[in-house]
Amino acid sequence: MKEKNSNLIFDNSVVPLSTIPFHKDVRCIKRYFPENFPVHLAIHKISEACNVEEYTSLHSHDVHELNIFIADESGLEYLVRLGDEEYIVKSNKSIWIPRGLKHSTNVIRGSGYYIAIRLNEIPEEFDQMLGL
Repeated sequence: MKEKNSNLIFDNSVVPLSTIPFHKDVRCIKRYFPENFPVHLAIHKISEACNVEEYTSLHSHDVHELNIFIADESGLEYLVRLGDEEYIVKSNKSIWIPRGLKHSTNVIRGSGYYIAIRLNEIPEEFDQMLGL
């Protein structure tokens, strides 16, 4: 028997970073992405990054974005560009990226998780599909 709310649980599939415009694949990052999820949610598992070439170029979105950095015990360090400013962000931090702001995030070193959530408007059809 199908549970009433089982349609609210999504599988996170491994999807290459290069499937997203302005991004290239790198060995130390495994990207998880839930298909058919109501917002853009990308979970990046970073493993022992060190001397990583830049893999994300400046870009912007027409919706707000939230970036979350969570390190394991080795720490996690990212180069974050927001407009024409650069920041070295050390774990554990969250960054709000307003729509239209050119930005990029590139791991420098460490291990942990980087989560990107784009806060797009959820269409009514999605609620209808889920029976909400």
